[in-house]
Amino acid sequence: MADLKSRRLNFLILNLGIVLLPLLLLGIILPKHLLYFGLVWLSHALIDFLKYRLNSLIVRHHSKKSAFLLDQLLHLMSIFALYFLLGQQQIPAPNWLSERYLMLQALFFFALTGKPVNILFKLFFSKYQAGEDSGETIAGAGAMIGILERLIMGLSLIFGQFTAIGLVFTAKSIARYNKISESQSFAEYYLIGSLFSMISVLLTYGLLYW
Repeated sequence: MADLKSRRLNFLILNLGIVLLPLLLLGIILPKHLLYFGLVWLSHALIDFLKYRLNSLIVRHHSKKSAFLLDQLLHLMSIFALYFLLGQQQIPAPNWLSERYLMLQALFFFALTGKPVNILFKLFFSKYQAGEDSGETIAGAGAMIGILERLIMGLSLIFGQFTAIGLVFTAKSIARYNKISESQSFAEYYLIGSLFSMISVLLTYGLLYW
C-alpha cells in the first residue's frame, strides 16, 4: 500500500481511512484535544495527497528515494509538533496507558522493525538483488522471513537472550546454504539483507530502550 497510495487514489483514500481510526480512538480517550488529532490527520492527508499529485514527476526524475525520505520526515515533523503542543499543556497520561507502558513500547518496537524495514530495504537495496528463478522461491517468502527474523531478534534483546540472535542467522544460512555456496551475487545480497536487519533492530532498540 505504501507504493500504491502514491499511484492510485482509491488506495490513498483507504490509507487515510486506516490512519484516521487510531486518531479517532485517541480523540475518544482525550476528547478535549480532538482538534490536535484532527490536525495530525489533516497534515498526513495533505502530505500524501501532494505526493500522489507529484508522483509522475517523481518517477520521471527518478527521485523515489528522496521523495520517500522527505515524505517520512514531514510525517514525523507533524507528529512531533502534536507531541510538543500536547506537552505544553501538560496533559496527564491516562492510568491505563501508564500501566501498560512496557507493552505499548514493545508493540511500537515491533511495528517499527516489521514492514517499514522491508520497505526501506527494497527501496534502497533492491538494485543488489540477483536475478532469481521464480520457480525456486515462494513469492513474499523473503520479506516474511525478514519480519520474523527481526521479531525473534527483538524478543531476544528484550528478554536478554543475546545468544539466540546467532541461532536466527544460523538457521537462515542453513536454509539458503546451496544458493549461498553456488552464487556469489546471492551471497552478497543475503549478507546485505542480514546486516541491514541487524542494524535496524539494534538502532530501534537503542532509541526506545536506552
